[in-house]
Amino acid sequence: MIDYEPFLNQILDGYRSSYNVAMEKAGDPLVATAELHMTQGQHVVFKEFTMWSADDDEYVYIYHIPHLTDQAAEEAIQRAYDDGFPRIKLDHVCFRHQHMCTRLVALFLYDDAEEEALKRIRKCKIYHSFQFSLKGWMEMHTAGVNLTDDSVVSNRYGRETAKFLKMHVDHYHSHVGSKN
Repeated sequence: MIDYEPFLNQILDGYRSSYNVAMEKAGDPLVATAELHMTQGQHVVFKEFTMWSADDDEYVYIYHIPHLTDQAAEEAIQRAYDDGFPRIKLDHVCFRHQHMCTRLVALFLYDDAEEEALKRIRKCKIYHSFQFSLKGWMEMHTAGVNLTDDSVVSNRYGRETAKFLKMHVDHYHSHVGSKN
């Protein structure tokens, strides 16, 4: 069994090392958001002479829904998509700023869940390619942690997020176990 508050703080500390983390209003299922913006590139002699560059963005939406229903999961995924997708800045005229990839992550913390809700998390397939991937792509990662039995579920895109969550579950238990 995982206590919600310490586990949430541990996850947020994991994100804070590289992401901009913001807490949301109390009483809202969306408890926190995290953003990462990264630019990669190759330069010749000076930074002003860029051979290529690529921008990666990730927007994480962390939800705490004690009893996760199919409808709640669907609404949370749609909310993350509706907030994150418009943030993708595609400049169709100037190719100086290259978008490569945007990841939208809907992360669920719950005590119990309906089987349909877990199926929705596992089967979520939201993916967009921009100009046949010349302007990059967007993919939706969904993952969840059952705070009662420590199980982690994710969709195909969210495998790395699931590894991140499993690492935090193991870390949480090693520190809780060492305090007892």
